[in-house]
Amino acid sequence: MNRKGQEKADGQVHVMYGRPSPDHNLQAEQTGSRWSTYPGRWLMQRRDELNPSMAGTAHRRGGAFHAGAVALLVAGPAMLAAIILPQDPPTQAVPREGCVTDTCHVDVKNMSFVHGPVNVDACDACHELINAEEHTYRLAREQQELCLFCHELPVAEEGINVHKPLMTGECLECHHPHGGEERSLLKATSAAELCSKCHDDVTGGKDVLHGPVAAGACNACHAPHTSPYPFLLAAQGRDVCLQCHVTTQTQIESSRVIHGPVNVDCQVCHEPHAGDHAMMLREDPPTLCFGCHETIQHVVDSATTQHAAVTTERACLNCHDGHASDYPMILRGDMMTLCFECHDKEITLDNGRKLGNLQKVIAGGTSLHGPVAQSNCAACHEIHGGGNFRLLIKEYPPEFYAPFKEESYALCFSCHDKQLVHDPETTSLTNFRNGNTNLHFLHVNKDRKGRTCRACHETHASKRDRHIRESVPFGPKGWELPINFEKSESGGSCAPGCHAKYAYDRIEQVPYEHEGRKAIWPSEEQNQPDGTPPPATDDEPPGEAADTADDGAGEG
Repeated sequence: MNRKGQEKADGQVHVMYGRPSPDHNLQAEQTGSRWSTYPGRWLMQRRDELNPSMAGTAHRRGGAFHAGAVALLVAGPAMLAAIILPQDPPTQAVPREGCVTDTCHVDVKNMSFVHGPVNVDACDACHELINAEEHTYRLAREQQELCLFCHELPVAEEGINVHKPLMTGECLECHHPHGGEERSLLKATSAAELCSKCHDDVTGGKDVLHGPVAAGACNACHAPHTSPYPFLLAAQGRDVCLQCHVTTQTQIESSRVIHGPVNVDCQVCHEPHAGDHAMMLREDPPTLCFGCHETIQHVVDSATTQHAAVTTERACLNCHDGHASDYPMILRGDMMTLCFECHDKEITLDNGRKLGNLQKVIAGGTSLHGPVAQSNCAACHEIHGGGNFRLLIKEYPPEFYAPFKEESYALCFSCHDKQLVHDPETTSLTNFRNGNTNLHFLHVNKDRKGRTCRACHETHASKRDRHIRESVPFGPKGWELPINFEKSESGGSCAPGCHAKYAYDRIEQVPYEHEGRKAIWPSEEQNQPDGTPPPATDDEPPGEAADTADDGAGEG
């Protein structure tokens, strides 16, 4: 039976006989007090205010305990103490099943989960009797040894990382000794709450949290006691991540091309706990990628023609997978399919000019440029940025008319024989010849107004053989100049806006005469003996192949 003792208005203290209630335990936690256990008695005391002489007296005799306690209670208003006096302590050894009764250690088993030895009344597994008459005990072993006697952990093995509380024998920093409200007898409702008592906030106030961190499940990645891996991780490197990210694991195991960091450690790119960027990346692309790909950074930073795929939206991840792929360079798909994710519509550039719908042009073509047929856009175009028109890897004239310089056609001559436009006559360099007269040379190799490749050929695809155009955008407004090409068995003919209709034949050379005079091919020479007309005057349209073509024909 509980009996309330003295109460002081200034100190709000009392003496009770019987056993402590849960409210007393809660009060102890809230006031910074602690329970001190004496033989058969409990004293809740403030840490710095208990007079040792009183406590010693109370330990020895019940009556002195009461008298000393009263003196303690009236010592001052700042002192809060409660003394619970049950029956007299035993004066002889108690069998293990007698430790927890209705009057002794009554709350030891009153928990959702009970420590194994407590559950089977094996108190002597951890406690050793010192003096039966005074009912005093000590731990059966040193703290670390006591726990490890049952809980076998490799704390002494070489190369094993040990959690500091375990190494120093402070198991009770994390665990209740007798029982708790959680299976591991933790002194907190979650691993995160417990870990935060020693470890600073691992989120750092960042917005994007790793799932286990958000759920307070530190032990999803970290072992609580020992680990052969740094930071007590549950596995090494990427393996700890792949325990949960099984889809990524399947992707890695089934792909032919693996991103380098994936083979080492996910933390090269990702924060482990929290981040300021999507997917917990350490930085947003392309900044993150440039940390390793310095050469690509130089290309992007120095490019006079930028590729929007690199500088907008997901940047590098627009085209590349961050982990693994079946395509070269870890591309997310085949190159042309990726390009069509953007080039499937007309695109207006910053200068107001337009890029046509290349997917439509190529899909409608029956004669594809070689790199296009191979789905290899990178054969002609810089992917990350460059210094040439239309991100071309080498120089190529963007105009309709251009003075011939070999270096201006460096892109074309990467595949095509440059003698194609150097030799006035040939029987093998090209099929575009009238007898032995090389018509490529005649059109292109001029000092002032040579016709560039784009004057007659589509750069991506056409419905005509040899990528011959139906028409070509011409002039600043981009009006369509018709080609009117017709193929014959051994040659062909054309009737474009730049000259009258002329035919050519590789076997039977066609004489160029029209309305009583010879060929009117444009020429820099004037009054030639063969009757060719004078050159075009400077007031002719500049002839730039406009970039406003709706079908993409004007692109280089």
